[in-house]
Amino acid sequence: MNDYKIFYIPILNHTLKVQGQWESGFLVRIKLDLAGKPEDWASSPLAHKFREILEGKSSRSSIPFKAKGTAFQKRVWDTTSRIPFGELKSYSEIASEVGCGSPRAVGQSLKSNPLPIIIPCHRVIGEKGNLVGFSCGLEIKALLLQFETNKKMPIGIIGTL
Repeated sequence: MNDYKIFYIPILNHTLKVQGQWESGFLVRIKLDLAGKPEDWASSPLAHKFREILEGKSSRSSIPFKAKGTAFQKRVWDTTSRIPFGELKSYSEIASEVGCGSPRAVGQSLKSNPLPIIIPCHRVIGEKGNLVGFSCGLEIKALLLQFETNKKMPIGIIGTL
């Protein structure tokens, strides 16, 4: 039986709409969109868990999930999941780590990532540092990266920017 949950998370000056699909108690798919006005996100324990993951305060293991994919996709997703909060890797670096000569194959695997945020594919960028490829759109990718950058900086530095 599929169960769908929608909740909202304020991020910077935006609101992220998160639609989660659950099967047998496991999160199996996430869709991210930008929303207009948020619902009362504070009333959702799930929204709080996602916010903590986004802030680097909690690990993805705080939410039970299952990612369905090929063996290669799972290797790419596992490698991507090990990118530390607030850091980036290129598609080429991921390809090298999984023993694949094709950054495009990595990109295709990440395009199929059913669990953005849980598997933080927004942390994977182009070889020259450019934002490319994100199944939820480049605007959301840029928003997530900016949010992580702001959370990683000491408070005093943020105030001087």
